[in-house]
Amino acid sequence: MLYWASVPYPYGIEIMLVGLLLGFPLLVTWLVRLALAAADGTLSAHRRRWSLPCLIVAGVVLALVTDAPFRFRFTVSEPAMEAFARTVAVREPPDGSCRWLGLYRVCWAWPYETLDGRRVPGSAVMTSREWAIESNTGFVWLPEGRPEGTMDDSYRHITGHWYGWHGWDSW
Repeated sequence: MLYWASVPYPYGIEIMLVGLLLGFPLLVTWLVRLALAAADGTLSAHRRRWSLPCLIVAGVVLALVTDAPFRFRFTVSEPAMEAFARTVAVREPPDGSCRWLGLYRVCWAWPYETLDGRRVPGSAVMTSREWAIESNTGFVWLPEGRPEGTMDDSYRHITGHWYGWHGWDSW
């Protein structure tokens, strides 16, 4: 779940569904065990142990709300991604081969183009690939200006010159 939250555009529906499909049976099991422990009197002896699941759930919810998984993964990866973006800005890679840039696997990179087809000098678009789900997300490094959203492409500002990008993924 936290892995899916560490991409440029989080998979909100998928995170919710996994949370429900995995979380509901765990909640029912925990409540049954809690009731049995209360019935036989062992609940008061192990209060810390019984509160641990609540603390774990609270920690996961806090991480999701604050966007901590993405912020951590991006911060670790940013130096390698910026170096590659500067390379793409000078000359486009000849192939679409994939490479690891920090903690992101990036495939296909090209300079950013405006809606009228003009390439923005010094810019780069990088498509990221995740092992858990196929999507059309990535990053845009744009030294000046803001990317132009369309019906297919949406952007979110990350920090500095960085934007998260989500394109049409035929869902």
